[in-house]
Amino acid sequence: MADLTDLHLTEKRRFPGTTPPWTWRVMERLLRASAVLLLAGGALSLTPGTATATDTGTTYYLDAVNGNDSAAGTTSATAWRTLGKIDASTFGPGDRILLHAGQKWTGQLWPKGSGADGRPIVIDVYGSGTKPEVDGAGQVADTVRLHNQQYWDIRNLQVTNARPLGGGRPGTNLRDLRGIGISGDNGGQLSHFHVDGVDVRDVTGEVNWIGGDTANNKPGITFGTGWDRSKSTGGIVFRGLVAHPASPGRPTILHDILVANSTVKNTSFGGIVVKQYTGSNAGAVHTGWGERTSATDTGFAPHTQVVIRDNYIYQGDSAYAANAVYMTDTRGGVVEHNVVQRAGTSGIEAYYSDGVTVQRNEVYATEKKAGGADSNGIDADNATTNMVVQGNFVHDNGDGILLCQCGRNFGSVRVRYNVISGNRRYQIYLHSNRGTTAHVYNNSVYNSRSNYLIYGYGANLSASYYLWNNVLYSTRAGASLTTSPTIEYTANLYGGATLPVPSSDRRAVRGNPKFLGTITGPYGNADTGPALNAALPLSVAAGSPAIDTGVNVTDNGGVDYTGATVYNRLPDIGAFESQTGTAHHLGTSTEQPGEQPKRRM
Repeated sequence: MADLTDLHLTEKRRFPGTTPPWTWRVMERLLRASAVLLLAGGALSLTPGTATATDTGTTYYLDAVNGNDSAAGTTSATAWRTLGKIDASTFGPGDRILLHAGQKWTGQLWPKGSGADGRPIVIDVYGSGTKPEVDGAGQVADTVRLHNQQYWDIRNLQVTNARPLGGGRPGTNLRDLRGIGISGDNGGQLSHFHVDGVDVRDVTGEVNWIGGDTANNKPGITFGTGWDRSKSTGGIVFRGLVAHPASPGRPTILHDILVANSTVKNTSFGGIVVKQYTGSNAGAVHTGWGERTSATDTGFAPHTQVVIRDNYIYQGDSAYAANAVYMTDTRGGVVEHNVVQRAGTSGIEAYYSDGVTVQRNEVYATEKKAGGADSNGIDADNATTNMVVQGNFVHDNGDGILLCQCGRNFGSVRVRYNVISGNRRYQIYLHSNRGTTAHVYNNSVYNSRSNYLIYGYGANLSASYYLWNNVLYSTRAGASLTTSPTIEYTANLYGGATLPVPSSDRRAVRGNPKFLGTITGPYGNADTGPALNAALPLSVAAGSPAIDTGVNVTDNGGVDYTGATVYNRLPDIGAFESQTGTAHHLGTSTEQPGEQPKRRM
């Protein structure tokens, strides 16, 4: 968390509504803990009739009503008219392509050329009114496309790509479609793809699952497609590809990807997708670039420096809209301060990735859709290493946090200082393979709807799980806490109705955690951002048995859910570090969880 920066308290707009006085101090810390990138986006203020042609590039204008493709295009009075004129032009470093506000174009926007480091090509808006709209109408694979290009900023557009259903059955209109599709197949590295302030909606992309039984295929939904055909449609999609599958050459790696301040609504398969080619289709040479056979697999060729920040992703009005954020084939990524509402399968999922941090997001109301088996908020999935899940508010999903490192015998994740509440099935789902490791500590887990708090079964209990310093609270008596010789429970607080406290937890704390209130909402939306303050009622009052009774974790991240420094005195239990401190504690732990953890067999 050393990279967190102060956020001006004027950002209290993200925390609307009447707030009890006790929350202002923690809200202030929480605001400071939220990293927000303030990009130079928005509508440009340009003087009509003035050409811009300096060493920073040339500005071009597009006007669907009064433009003329035979004109110069370099002033608002001599604007071009059609997407075709843009698509047939090659642009250079520092150029700007401005679309008239309040207007709409149907077709594909694919300007050619590349910018340069420090001089990207910018697509943006001019004039007053709503963001300009580009509609692929389901007739082009990518409404906005970049291919084998680099150094581009895409700002302030509306983008859609929906194929009409017509008289066919539901799903028959789904195709290989994307709203914004950015890709490369020329080998080497392509850099700088920044998408800021765009609104992507209604993309009717087909749903292809990696595995599964093809007997379950339905119109628009196909199982057993393999890696390359799967999960590559949706709102905003970044892909490494190859020109010739039988002769793939070198991998194309996308570097410096940013999606910020944007909305993605009702797009299938996914909302925001990052993916690498691997050669899984029939007739292709298998490269393995998009897969990992080990933590040190030298054939793995992930994309690098990927940031997904301050977005609102809503998938509730499409039966085919699955993963909101599908963060695969990435090394060095951050998913932060997003709202994910009513996604299918998984709100935020990492797969075949290394060094991804998922922090300060609100993920809620995830549901099963389109043949997907899951409905979790956040998923550390197959072959993910060095993943951190921290400071998130995960509530009212099917499952809360899914630990599903189940396809390979390696993987590591830390889940800390999250609030996990009101999920319908499992609050934390243990579903990983032997050889993988999950450290789950200082989370506040509140169960009011399920007979399960912590759940795993069968071979998935062969992984190593360390659960320390968590508040495990249930209003339902007997809510399951799965035990196994491979699960270490240490210094957790068990509260609410009577729970089957694991006998292995030699430092178990039983009792009422003394929450300050009850979580009630309102929850996050496109205007407010994540309603992280809605979880603050699960802070504890002075005298709580959660205060000063935890064990020290060496790699504790430095701050709690609200951004308060840990530890204030002795370690606390749960996602909130008390700032008052008490003399109530159990002394010094004889173990050092997080330093040299031992798996008890």
